[in-house]
Amino acid sequence: MKKGKLYLKHNTLSEDIPLVLAMRAMGMTSDKEIAELIAGKDPFYLELLLPTLEEGAASNTFTQRAALDYIGPKVKGMGRRVGAARRPPYEEALDALANIIICHVPVNGSDFRAKCVYMAMMARRVLDAVSNDNKTDDLDYLGNKRLELAGQLIALLFEDLFKRFNSDLKLNVDKVLKKPNLAREFDAYNQLLCHGDLITQGLMRAISTGNWSLKRFKMDRAGVTHILSRLSYISALGMMTRISSQFEKTRKVSGPRALQPSQWGMLCPADTPEGELCGLVKNLALMTHITTNDEEEPIKRVAYALG
Repeated sequence: MKKGKLYLKHNTLSEDIPLVLAMRAMGMTSDKEIAELIAGKDPFYLELLLPTLEEGAASNTFTQRAALDYIGPKVKGMGRRVGAARRPPYEEALDALANIIICHVPVNGSDFRAKCVYMAMMARRVLDAVSNDNKTDDLDYLGNKRLELAGQLIALLFEDLFKRFNSDLKLNVDKVLKKPNLAREFDAYNQLLCHGDLITQGLMRAISTGNWSLKRFKMDRAGVTHILSRLSYISALGMMTRISSQFEKTRKVSGPRALQPSQWGMLCPADTPEGELCGLVKNLALMTHITTNDEEEPIKRVAYALG
């Protein structure tokens, strides 16, 4: 929020986009529908939302295609390889909104309504926080945190390497087929052999060095993998249940290091290193169970039943 106006900010965008234009690009072109989705019938929230709606009207962008054309030139194209042709601006914007921005909310075909509802809920939470400090979230509450597991990190790395492999293969095939006189018949199998070890070498390099460098997601981390210590059963168990925070260890802030009541029964209150990493590196309790990949349909039915 800047000067009372709501904006969409994301790493794949070169500048902040007015929220109204982002929702218009996803098919919600009516100001009345946007206002009802965010503020409902409450005049207090409608008054807070008014500067945002006025900015959207001042941009003279009233259709989905016009909003996509506005956002398209501001998409950085993080997933595009060097030398690849740039698509039309509206296609770049549509792909970014569907697959990169708020990517955990699925898009069914060209139906962005679920993503619009989620974005409206985020905007409502921002308006709540601006109007009332008591409605802000506690950053250290364990329920607001998610653990990034080994499988998720390897999946991100594989996705980045696989897309790089496809892009390199496509560029090489285009170079070969563009030659006017081919000395011999084109063989795609040889092209696959030339780039076949790209994924394997990338995975081995990341796991052996511990450096997770993903250009597509602008992710650059060091020390992700460690050699497992097997001096004793307790030392091995401690390393396998270790949780490292992304908080900077040089900052002298007590909030992320302090014990939280929400950690009771989930994290060990005693097992943490001394020094600057105290409280930032924690361990799971022995009986902690991490849920992964739950079925969505039963949860959806319960959510709909509860209104």
